[in-house]
Amino acid sequence: MVPRPQQLQTDDQLLDELREIVGEENVLSDEDELLVYETDGLPQHKHLPRAVVFPNSTEETSDVLAVLHDRSVSFAPRGAGTGLSGGALAVNRGVVVELARMRRILEIDRENRTARVQTGLVNAQLSRAVAPFGLYYVPDPSSQPSCTIGGNIAENAGGIHCLKYGTTTDHIVAARVVLSDGSIVDFDLNRPGYDLLGTFVGSEGTFGIATEATVKLAPLPAAVRTLLADFLDIDDASRAVSAIIAAGMLPAALEMMDNAIIRAVEASVFTAGLPTDAQAVLLVELDGIEAGIDDDVEKAEAILRERGARSVRRATDEKERKKLWAARKGAFGAVGRLMPDVMIQDAVVPRSRLPEVLAETYRISAKYNLQMANVFHAGDGNLHPLICFDLRRGTDIENVRQAGREIMETCVRAGGSITGEHGVGLDKSAYLPLIFSEDDMDTMLRVRAAFDSSGLCNPGKIIPMPKGCGEARAVATVDMDNSQRATASLRTATNDRSERPSLSALPGGTAAIPVTSSTNVVAARMNENRIVRGLSQLLGGVGVRRLADFAIELRDDQRAERLIEVFPTSAEQTSEVMKFATNERLAVLPAGARGLFDAGNLLTQADLVLSTRQMNRLLTHEPADLVATAEAGMPLREFQKRLSESGQWLPVDPPDEATATIGSIVATAAAGPQSFGYGLLRSFVIGLRAVLADGRRIKAGGHVVKNVAGYDLCKLFTGSYGTLGVITEVTFKLRPLPAETRTVVASGRREVLLVIAGQIAATSSAVAIEIVSPALAKDLGVSAPDNDCVLLVCFAGSSRAVITQTAQTLKTLRDAGLRCTTHDEDRSLWRSLSNVSSEAKHDLSWDARVKPSELSALLNEVVGLERDDAWRSTIRWHAGAGDGRLAVLARSPVYHQEAARALEGFRQTAEDRGGSLVLRRAPVEFKRKFDAWGSFGSAGELMKRVKRQLDPQNVLSPGRFF
Repeated sequence: MVPRPQQLQTDDQLLDELREIVGEENVLSDEDELLVYETDGLPQHKHLPRAVVFPNSTEETSDVLAVLHDRSVSFAPRGAGTGLSGGALAVNRGVVVELARMRRILEIDRENRTARVQTGLVNAQLSRAVAPFGLYYVPDPSSQPSCTIGGNIAENAGGIHCLKYGTTTDHIVAARVVLSDGSIVDFDLNRPGYDLLGTFVGSEGTFGIATEATVKLAPLPAAVRTLLADFLDIDDASRAVSAIIAAGMLPAALEMMDNAIIRAVEASVFTAGLPTDAQAVLLVELDGIEAGIDDDVEKAEAILRERGARSVRRATDEKERKKLWAARKGAFGAVGRLMPDVMIQDAVVPRSRLPEVLAETYRISAKYNLQMANVFHAGDGNLHPLICFDLRRGTDIENVRQAGREIMETCVRAGGSITGEHGVGLDKSAYLPLIFSEDDMDTMLRVRAAFDSSGLCNPGKIIPMPKGCGEARAVATVDMDNSQRATASLRTATNDRSERPSLSALPGGTAAIPVTSSTNVVAARMNENRIVRGLSQLLGGVGVRRLADFAIELRDDQRAERLIEVFPTSAEQTSEVMKFATNERLAVLPAGARGLFDAGNLLTQADLVLSTRQMNRLLTHEPADLVATAEAGMPLREFQKRLSESGQWLPVDPPDEATATIGSIVATAAAGPQSFGYGLLRSFVIGLRAVLADGRRIKAGGHVVKNVAGYDLCKLFTGSYGTLGVITEVTFKLRPLPAETRTVVASGRREVLLVIAGQIAATSSAVAIEIVSPALAKDLGVSAPDNDCVLLVCFAGSSRAVITQTAQTLKTLRDAGLRCTTHDEDRSLWRSLSNVSSEAKHDLSWDARVKPSELSALLNEVVGLERDDAWRSTIRWHAGAGDGRLAVLARSPVYHQEAARALEGFRQTAEDRGGSLVLRRAPVEFKRKFDAWGSFGSAGELMKRVKRQLDPQNVLSPGRFF
């Protein structure tokens, strides 16, 4: 297509503006130069961009996007171009925004184990830069020597070691992002509100451009053991994978290569002595502390042999270990020796289904007369079938397409996903309907519209293009007229509460609609009866009751007294209730154990309590896959009890653990002391189902431990406090129960304990390191001298590892002159700590979070409150020395105004240090004077846009956040 003269003139003007921002040398526009950028690592897709721009800073990126936005020119972010989905291509003659020149390391924070980097930095360069400090960046995709941090964020890249340590999303703690209109927002896990950071990671450049990222660093493992097992039957190798996981082991890596890959690798520069007559080899890596690791190695070796391994050998030194992993990472390149062309597939299946799915991939390739080679992340079921072919044979390309689709369909039928780490991009958008419904994808588009209302940000990717739509960017958003109306409707919904026939307006409370005559009273009662009858019909005559003795305080001195509670028994009934509520303009409060009632700010309206307590079943649990699905109303304790029968658990210890439900812990993103060692709950939620305000039932994620198909709406709903939808079921990835746990208990001065706790955090693998106030220690029954704080250090794992680390910690504490002991039966101690916040005597509580190095400043603040006469005898607190988390409980002072001022100062201290303070529970009078959340930062407006897109009438928990 030859550009028209007017178009050429427009292009010239655009290029001039871009050059003015970034400089002449940082804009490419000649066709020969642009050819490099017409494809990425998957050459089957080609789109020539209009230009390529190389910004050098966040500010330049912002200016570039502002110009493109003003001219309605679409763009595609790009890092190193190593992606394998066609995701970094500028369709429709858009502009490529290339970040490869933004590659500086801005800060290395050794104390807090983080680094702040520009996102054009190459992955491997970061690990090399922090290696002198004994640290490294964990995510390690095969393209690690060339891929960028920004590309990893866009794709939520995995890698060999993500089985144990998680994917990119688990290692990004903050990001600076430029949206399509040029605005700059900061996402930070230490800030309250929706998890926009987790939602952004894996969005494949369709939400905006990450220009800076703060990443977690990990200490280099003290001990590493690598095993190579070869098999004469690939099915035996597949079953060995599930057997290792089912035996309670969680290797750092568990990889498989089939015979075709083995032969290709051994004929290449990556040769590592793999047996070429083997039908499959497994690479198994275990890491941790030296104590106990060889016991784990012997256990793994025994399982491999029991499952048919012909031989199992250990890497004798670091040189041999690196050679084995170089062979695995070089497999994609070596496969070119088999055939001239290759199509790399990426799908995920449950581990337990590997044998049958692998057999089917070989059957499909034979059906189409194609050669198949398999190399993949066996530990998490992430398959990489490589379809080898020759483009010179006329029928091959169509056969490859057909075979690729059949492989995807096979994986989906097995309960898997169409992509585990390569992303959807252009290549797999047609497959997305295999795993998501129209409502699922529409919800994704609405979230996308909140981030990118213009539709200019990497259009044409992920969500399939509507039939008959010739404009590529049309897939980026829902109809924008509808989007704008939805945006406006939430603004008016909050202002027009007085127009609603709210049950809050009924006699007995302060009316939202003034009730001034007996006629109005009768009308209101008739309306209430009509609503009860309607709900009873939906729920089969049961599951509806009036809450006569229950009231909720609202904003503006309003009070909701005549609430109705419903108990749906299924997602279908929940959907019907939500449709009814939206049609009747009733405000709905999702609830499990009613813990959400006190959360956040006072609501603006409350009519209907939707309890999930009747949805309380364990739906599935597959121990070999380390995955379980439960309905939202299932009590957490019952869930854990059922899992423990198979030696597994969900590693969470939320506040109010005794009353928590599956839905409540996800809705609140509940975190306790052991999140330091195991990670936040968000890392364990791999799938969920929810009902939106309009009654649509949607699914997010899936049932496999690795999945990057579509947007990660699991992160968005986790911690949304019932404001975006009603969660009806959740799928978790699990952990094996540790063979042993022990807790070391020491007492001493707060300042001394804080220093020693930091040392323990830096040198051990403790799962919890908690400092407890003197008063709380006494409540827990922990013996300590008066005015001494108490340090609790929990270890979990193999017996030998726990015993060794316990002994080392006791020595460290005693060398410091501290009084200490150990608790072998420590479960009740940690449970008591989790449930202390539910005690009635504590009517005021708040959580604060900062970097661990800043925790002392928060403790100084809380100690100041302890000394204040108004608070002295009521303050209790405990602090996570390893992760900067602080929980405070108190009896609220008589004078709420003074207490609110004190907490404002406390919050300012936290926010000045990059942290936050969130009010968990407080008397109504206190909440009227003190915002529960504090600042949402630059992401606040984006949060509101997300809410408007998913709940335009503000039906769900109105006012909880804003």
